[in-house]
Amino acid sequence: MTQKFDLLGDPIPDNHGKPGANGHIATAENVSKVRGLLASGKDKRDIALELGITLPTLTKHYFQSGKLSVKNARRKARADLRAKLMLKLDEQVGKGNVSAMRTMKQILDEEDVRDAAQEAATAPTATKPAALPKGKKEALTAAAEQAIDADPLLNPEHLH
Repeated sequence: MTQKFDLLGDPIPDNHGKPGANGHIATAENVSKVRGLLASGKDKRDIALELGITLPTLTKHYFQSGKLSVKNARRKARADLRAKLMLKLDEQVGKGNVSAMRTMKQILDEEDVRDAAQEAATAPTATKPAALPKGKKEALTAAAEQAIDADPLLNPEHLH
């Protein structure tokens, strides 16, 4: 029996499209595809269509097995891809690629700005609580006390 391949060159299982197990294998390449599709914003239904499998098969092979976690899957996928990109960029910086150096500097500067903004947002503020507004009687009493304190004839402490 000859093996059939899809347009991307992936093997098509013999019982593809028939009910029951379709013979899908969660290879490292397929895990990488799923991770990339998650990172690009695709939902699980679109990813299943892209791989040519059903949604339950996708869940079984990629999310229940522990290869990927439904919770934080998109964030983790983006972080993984970002890390790979930064490693490649660092490799180019090491080779003296000026464009890569500029890109790396821009990324690091943006992260510094983000970190500073986050620190400023979480830093405790040292502001005094606002004074309660005084009524007319308290305001007049406070003004009179200030006038007494300021006048040396009325305040004996100022006399020597």
